[in-house]
Amino acid sequence: MQLRFKARGYWKVWKLTGIWLFMALIWTSGTKLRTRSRRANSFAYSNIDTSKDSVFIEGCVDFQLYRQQPEYAAQNATFVMLTRNEELRGVLATIRSMERHFNQWYQYPYVLLNNEPFDSEFIRQVTAATRAKVHFGVLSELEWDFPPEVREKLVFRESIEDQGDRGIMYGNLESYHKMCRFYAGAFYKHSLVAQYEWYWRIEPDVEFFCDLTYDPFYEMSRRGKKYGFTVFIGELYWTVPNLFRHTRSFIRKNKVKMGTLWPLVVRSYNTDFDDDEVLRRFINFDSEVEPELSKELKIQQLLENVKKAKSQDVDREALELLIERASRKPPILEDKFDGEEFNLCHFWSNFEIARVDIFSTGLYSDYFKFLEESGGFWSERWGDAPVHTLGLGMMLDVEDVHYFRDIGYQHSTLAHCPINKAGRQLPYVENVEYQGLLRGGNMVQKVLKDLSRVQEPEKQYGVGCRCKCPRKRDIEDTSQCFRNWYDLTSGDR
Repeated sequence: MQLRFKARGYWKVWKLTGIWLFMALIWTSGTKLRTRSRRANSFAYSNIDTSKDSVFIEGCVDFQLYRQQPEYAAQNATFVMLTRNEELRGVLATIRSMERHFNQWYQYPYVLLNNEPFDSEFIRQVTAATRAKVHFGVLSELEWDFPPEVREKLVFRESIEDQGDRGIMYGNLESYHKMCRFYAGAFYKHSLVAQYEWYWRIEPDVEFFCDLTYDPFYEMSRRGKKYGFTVFIGELYWTVPNLFRHTRSFIRKNKVKMGTLWPLVVRSYNTDFDDDEVLRRFINFDSEVEPELSKELKIQQLLENVKKAKSQDVDREALELLIERASRKPPILEDKFDGEEFNLCHFWSNFEIARVDIFSTGLYSDYFKFLEESGGFWSERWGDAPVHTLGLGMMLDVEDVHYFRDIGYQHSTLAHCPINKAGRQLPYVENVEYQGLLRGGNMVQKVLKDLSRVQEPEKQYGVGCRCKCPRKRDIEDTSQCFRNWYDLTSGDR
């Protein structure tokens, strides 16, 4: 009997050992596979810094020495999150990740907003998750809801239901329309947000993969940056089919002088044939230039010969081209306005670090009012991300925007995570005020989450600090929009 119990005990030990060995094997092979796949075709293995934008600080710094610099000053800044009572678990996950990777060292306050009052348990658990100040705010009806004269229209409900029938993502959720409208044009007006100069938008269920040992608010301020992003992707066309139409209308009406960021978000159909109306009408794409020029040359030669009365020199093919030109209709591009089309690329506003006043004052505020009057936030499913992006494209220059390449970030299925900077890694040092606090939460989930990540190698071209990344392709490598950012900042255009 005793031997049998001993055997069972040994079997449990061997079983557990086998499981951990198997998981270690997966971990090791995953690291190798991920490294090979990223190296094949990856921006991560390149230095993309330029004079227009570069990583603020590569790798790790000693946060204590950093904060002791005579010129350093904490900024008037906050985190902003719109959430609900039932999202408590996701909110705690985000705050714990933020505190572990950044805010334990800088302790910036949080502003949590809800369209309903937060319950006492939500407030208790969130407050206990950080040593930083947490503000809990409730949105007014004016901030959260569409005006009564809009909600009472029959077409309001029909439009939202129709979007669901057509399979537009979140199109049939009235609350989603309200959320997009709020972040597009109301969040910066809330009193809890308006008191700050800078904000960092966060969401429930966000993960950070790298340690951020410097202060991004301070670095943005001292370098003259106004807006920062970490994911740049394409929008779904049927969520914003008429957004650019109204945007171009606003630009014409207000005679807006565009910033140098504008080419990042539009496809330009303007050609070098401004003195030739025919070519300007028929050419939209680069591939059409050579064939049209060839036709134009034949037609011009034909007209010259006719003018000189050299009928014997008339080119029959050119004559046919002239007849075709006379009966041909210029191609119409449905989304081409003033020679431009929205390329659907946008900064994913689930993560953004920015000055509050770029939205709250001046051109952007007028732009939002114009869009609000068009009804597109309910008749279509305009997201705050493309609205922010088009507004910023009008106002800002490329140099005003910063790509936080060194911040590892994931929300939903999209993730960005950099390689670690060689020679710039430091041991992790926990803030003594946080001892025990950062170890809260479900330990099993923490272990599984840790196993799903890969310790990034240290490379000279890396930029990250103590990054442990998920085993998936980086959005930096799969988004054509990011290539547009790379081309614009590197001057390849």
